Amino acid sequence: MTQPVRVVFRSASRTAPAVGEGLRVALYQGQGPVGTRQAVEQNLERLIEVTVLAADYGCQVVVFPEKYTTGYAIGPEECRELAEHHQGPSVERARLAAKENSLAVVLPYPERDGTDFYDSISVIAADGLVVANYRKTHLYGAAERRNYSFGQDLPPVVDMNGIAVGVLNCYECEFPPLYQYLAGHGAQVVLGPTAADGHFRLADGTMSQVPYQDATRHIIPAMASIWRLFVAYANRRGWEQVPAGSWQYQGNSGIWAPDGEALIAATAEDRQHDCLLIADCLPGTVPPFSPEGHHPSDNRLALNPTLQPTR
Repeated sequence: MTQPVRVVFRSASRTAPAVGEGLRVALYQGQGPVGTRQAVEQNLERLIEVTVLAADYGCQVVVFPEKYTTGYAIGPEECRELAEHHQGPSVERARLAAKENSLAVVLPYPERDGTDFYDSISVIAADGLVVANYRKTHLYGAAERRNYSFGQDLPPVVDMNGIAVGVLNCYECEFPPLYQYLAGHGAQVVLGPTAADGHFRLADGTMSQVPYQDATRHIIPAMASIWRLFVAYANRRGWEQVPAGSWQYQGNSGIWAPDGEALIAATAEDRQHDCLLIADCLPGTVPPFSPEGHHPSDNRLALNPTLQPTR
């Protein structure tokens, strides 16, 4: 039996922001099956259920965790069996859900392009059209590099409800230059699907000696405040059981405002439930971060916006 979805709603208004005023963001933090065609089907059924629920609360975008369709902890064999074309059936199901509910859907999935595979995110507008298909440019660790090729295009900035929205993928949420790049291209909100766990089994079979860091403690608030962005971090919760072992996810989803403060953040109790975390990102309501300084305009160090060769 599917667990009910716990809704955590933080807003001063029942009405969603008007065009150009802001963006009502929903983050799905759930536990799902992994690594089979049946798992993909069950996860897509959950996506449809969650999208309907998000629409009921007036949300203008709903964001799902990294590699949502298959689960994160898949190996090369599962990746090659389950990865889909960027116009494949999972994206089509999400497109229909977006159009029927009139809200954008951010769908992470493993992508197949010929003989290459990518850790990808399909960004689907409220009319059901795909406005970006982003391939992760900064892969984490040996397992991701074994499964996927590096994306070669920098992160997109798209329009949602008149707000410029950038997209990052998990580990990429920890790289300051990516925020500088997105802010430089006008982003006001950054959406970051992720699959951050604790200790896990490495590609060589040994356990990690340190847990994966909780980026929401320091990195995410710092990037939000320095670059004057709303940063929405949509993580998994609970467990995934795969032949290589058990993966427990941190369930630390939330949205941080341009002053570094959390608009909404998952609690210890929220980590015990599948949750939909909802808050309004309203750029015009956040006070200045500094009495006189403004990092984006005061910054004198320009980026060279090209990706380095992978090592």
